[in-house]
Amino acid sequence: MSGWSIRSYLPTLIRAVGLHCWLFVINSQTIAQSQSMAQKVDHFIQLKLAKSSVPGLAIAIVHKDSLLFAKGYGKTGTNTPITTNTPFAIASLSKAFTAMAIMLLVDSGQIDLDSPVERYIPSFVTADSHAQAITIRQLLNQTSGLADTGFPELAFSQQPTTANEALHQLNMAHLVTRPGEQFHYHNPNYRILANVVEAVSHEPFAHYLEKHIFEPLHMVHTSDVATTQEFFDGTLPLDKGHIFVMGKPVAIQEPDWFIDGAAGIRSSVNDLAYWLIVQLQHGQFENRQLVSPQSMRIMQSVPAKPASRYGMGWFLTEDANLYHSGILWTYSAEQLILTKEEYGIVLLFNGGLNPFVDYYSFIQGVADILENQEPSLPVLPDWFYSVCVNVVLLLLIGLTIRRLFRSKPSSVANQQPSIWRFGFYLFLRLLPIILFILVPSLITAISGRVLNWERIFLMLPDIILELGCVALLNMAVAVAQAVRFWRKSVPA
Repeated sequence: MSGWSIRSYLPTLIRAVGLHCWLFVINSQTIAQSQSMAQKVDHFIQLKLAKSSVPGLAIAIVHKDSLLFAKGYGKTGTNTPITTNTPFAIASLSKAFTAMAIMLLVDSGQIDLDSPVERYIPSFVTADSHAQAITIRQLLNQTSGLADTGFPELAFSQQPTTANEALHQLNMAHLVTRPGEQFHYHNPNYRILANVVEAVSHEPFAHYLEKHIFEPLHMVHTSDVATTQEFFDGTLPLDKGHIFVMGKPVAIQEPDWFIDGAAGIRSSVNDLAYWLIVQLQHGQFENRQLVSPQSMRIMQSVPAKPASRYGMGWFLTEDANLYHSGILWTYSAEQLILTKEEYGIVLLFNGGLNPFVDYYSFIQGVADILENQEPSLPVLPDWFYSVCVNVVLLLLIGLTIRRLFRSKPSSVANQQPSIWRFGFYLFLRLLPIILFILVPSLITAISGRVLNWERIFLMLPDIILELGCVALLNMAVAVAQAVRFWRKSVPA
């Protein structure tokens, strides 16, 4: 045996030391870059919040299989500081969890995606015979033919309280297209899927999610409920979220709504960071394959037909990123996966639906930072635009009141009577009330969603009240002028 000599091992030792030094430098650079990125995100969020009416939010960012950044900002509805463990209603982000529950049963051979729903739920019936052909895949891809215009579930004053009641309510549903022909975003598609999970697994839907998804992912601040009223009960109660009045947040409780399967999960950003990791790791979490890579690809891909950008609980953007938002009347959420860069972002807000609050701009700005771009910041706060609209409407109210109580008759009424000219005048005065009555129909025409007046009011309480006042006052002016015109026209 030859003798040991340090000289013979010196080259290897030098290479090993060099390798460790190189790895240390690379690791230090990576940590420094991550810290710099986190600081930029933190600074951006603070600047955005300063220009926003949103009272609070929480954010988490993951990179591959690691948490990069998580933080809470602002206050809850009870004025307590928001943390990374604060529960929020995640609204339609829940749909991807329902999709994964289905795919777990697909992996175990208990569900065939292309089988009709009635194979698993024989009691599934709608008002349209074509519904018998609806498949599990079509429900997941939102191509079942069901839509808000055929089943306006958001407009129902009486909401179901159980999954069976919700399923029975679909007896009134009419398909707007044949199954598989068009994409229509419709919450009851995912309600039905929750029923399918229960029927196949013989477990309550909430229990199935807890056992097969939440627990394996260590999502200890996450649970599922069937109705919005249950958000405020149990071991993980939510604080009240917020609507916006005159650009200011007002804490109220979420209105009654059956949401299981479509929007029933409450969670925290710490928990959702684990959820993002399993999405980025092709269904794997902590060396365990939670759901098969093939099922993950199916969920994160768009259907071949019909053409749409919706996979299963995820929208695919034009640059192949995965995105979904969630919106209630007092809470909202944004979630984005940058597939090429392998980043996942989630933001949860305790403010709800309002056209003057741009929640998407928050996640877009964070994505810009992660892609080494400069995020855009608003010049004016979002409440400025709400205040401007309110000022204009209040001015119109004042002018209309002035017209209504003027002692001098209008110039129209003083002129030689002309039925056509006065008819046009009356039409202009009655136009505000016509438009006000058509508000629900206009919303449906623009968004495809059907809302009742209660939900429209919560979306824009101050503006709806002021628009109503403008409409009623103009109608009163029209009536007063019509009386004067009639007296002028009829001989004494």
